[in-house]
Amino acid sequence: MSETFDLIVVGAGTTGMPAAIFAAKRGAKVLVLESGAEVGGTLHVAMGQISAAGTRVQAAKGIEDSADQHYQDIIDITDGRTSKPFARMAADHSADTLHWLLDLGWEPLPEHPVKLGHRPYSVARTYWGPEFGVSLLKAIAPVFLAAVERGEIALRTSTEVTDLVQDDAGRVTGVTARGADGETETFAGLKVLLATGGFGAGHDFFKEVTGYPLFTWAWPDCKGGGAQIAVKAGAEMWHKDYFLPRWSGVSTPESGDRVDRISDTTSRRPAWEIYVTGEGKRFVPEDVAEPLAREQALLKVPDLTFWVVYDETIRQEAPPFFDEVAPEKAHGWMGKHPSFVTADTLEELAAAAGIDLANFLETVADYNAAVDAAKDPLGRTHLPRRIENGPFYAVKHHGAAATTIPGLSVNEQFEVIRGDGTVIENLYAAGEILGMGLHSANAFVGGLGLMPALTYGRLLGERWLQWDHVPAAAD
Repeated sequence: MSETFDLIVVGAGTTGMPAAIFAAKRGAKVLVLESGAEVGGTLHVAMGQISAAGTRVQAAKGIEDSADQHYQDIIDITDGRTSKPFARMAADHSADTLHWLLDLGWEPLPEHPVKLGHRPYSVARTYWGPEFGVSLLKAIAPVFLAAVERGEIALRTSTEVTDLVQDDAGRVTGVTARGADGETETFAGLKVLLATGGFGAGHDFFKEVTGYPLFTWAWPDCKGGGAQIAVKAGAEMWHKDYFLPRWSGVSTPESGDRVDRISDTTSRRPAWEIYVTGEGKRFVPEDVAEPLAREQALLKVPDLTFWVVYDETIRQEAPPFFDEVAPEKAHGWMGKHPSFVTADTLEELAAAAGIDLANFLETVADYNAAVDAAKDPLGRTHLPRRIENGPFYAVKHHGAAATTIPGLSVNEQFEVIRGDGTVIENLYAAGEILGMGLHSANAFVGGLGLMPALTYGRLLGERWLQWDHVPAAAD
């Protein structure tokens, strides 16, 4: 431990790169430790949606918007459950972040901004680029790597931070990390910023925090290491009661033990299929358009797992079932993967899928009667076809997590805090490690994942983190 850094940033992703760029620009001595072999983190797989109000892009298109209106929309969409001080910060500072991205060369799709979200904003203010999260990465990474090349930022990739170093008073004074060679090294830092993302690929930690099983398409490095070392140091996790699964993931022959987010069919066209649990029962009106209503119903389903069931007539007549997968390709998976079951009879289908037979036969019969009567006890209104002509098909779906809703608890200066409300001195956190619940509660507000992560990283580096020998930035 031969030198002391002003700032150690753990994670070179959505928050870590902007924090390092702006801290180094102010003259801070910065070290970035990244567990992956390359920078970018979840930007490699993210949809790249960011939202900002009062931007020059909106002005050029004659869209009137303001940070106040953005903030009020967040309040309304979350039914007042958002963490209001942070929602206010995100709304107030996101336009400057978007303009910074534009100045770096990032370009949104030409038709943007748009209205987007489980409950859309009142104004079009959401953007993404043609390559989704990769578009953001291509704008930010060159600036970050150029600073590394100039020696303004020290970068270690394939280096996993394994613990925080604390003094006798509990103040954080550095980190220990394990490199690709398996050797452990200690790095001293005046301040440590945890920017390691969520824990959407950490099955054990996810179950420990939320109480639910994890089905995920999250970036594989997002296993919750940063949150776990903070908890070990006394940090508190918040918003654990806000967990809500996304609708919905399917494992395919191409995804291994992960899930692909390829089946949000009901948002595109009314359902022709029925959704049944392993107990053989329907649990939601399949044609309900609002994703949030389906996701809340899914919380009550054992293991967040259900089957989408249909027959040959529906296969041939219904609009395409999967998003971004050709119908003939998806049909080719039938019988070749545990998530894709087909059989000549309903009895055989239930046996192959592990669905309770008696309940399943009763459910299908009741549904067919509802089609005949044009009246469904669950309230479904789109009843196009009976399910009666074999072969029959069942596709296993899971309530999935790409991002994580609970996260580390911090104060409004982004200092990590303990369960008793005291600060763990010199330890900061920002980005998805704080949890999506911070801004969105369990409502998934459009563009409020990546944009606050970018914004808080930028502002922490630009003005909010201070060192005696580095001039304080004007707020």
